[in-house]
Amino acid sequence: MAGELRTFVPLAIRTVMERLQSRLEAAAGQALVPFVDLNPAIAKRIAAGEAFDIGLTNPQYVEELIAAGRVDRASHRPFGRVPLAIGRRAGANAPVLTGTADIAALLRGAKSIGYTGAGTSGQTYLEAMERLRLWDAVAAVSRPMGAGEAVASVEAGATELAVAPLTSILASPGIVPAAVFPDALRAHIDISVFLSPSPDVGATAVLAFLTATELDAELAAAGVMRFAFD
Repeated sequence: MAGELRTFVPLAIRTVMERLQSRLEAAAGQALVPFVDLNPAIAKRIAAGEAFDIGLTNPQYVEELIAAGRVDRASHRPFGRVPLAIGRRAGANAPVLTGTADIAALLRGAKSIGYTGAGTSGQTYLEAMERLRLWDAVAAVSRPMGAGEAVASVEAGATELAVAPLTSILASPGIVPAAVFPDALRAHIDISVFLSPSPDVGATAVLAFLTATELDAELAAAGVMRFAFD
């Protein structure tokens, strides 16, 4: 393969993109070089002028980047919606909670809850707690952590629960979903895909691959659901 495509990948879907890497490179005819970061950080890096060919991050940031001339408007497409979930160490044979009352009871009874302080998932968690009027009950046991640290802390047994994207929990050995936040709480992380204003050859093929319906079932199994822009 000649050349390479610089790709911004949110931490929440790093494992998903790793599984697709060889097929993406075959479609592009070039190597893909991923730069993995939190969604807000990806937006800041692009806004600061860092070079890229393909990017994925939250749609609200992309709209700002389009307005700033950093993203090709015509290339902007929805990629996937990742539900916010709660992970715990594997071993307990219990159903995955999806009801609001059950999730509230789980969080109220927790001794410690890790979440990503600077990430979109962390902000989504805080907003969900405000909607449920639970923050006063969980604030004392909620611990803001760095990228990937909440799930790792549960794996190590240092934290009881981790609030993270469902994709991250499903991809972590030794961790299982204890709960998945329902759609009614709007506790999900939307991710869209886009190109730079002057992408290298092969980027358009990658965009087409990532948005093809043939990928829908595989993405859903990994915790990524398709969605449409409002």
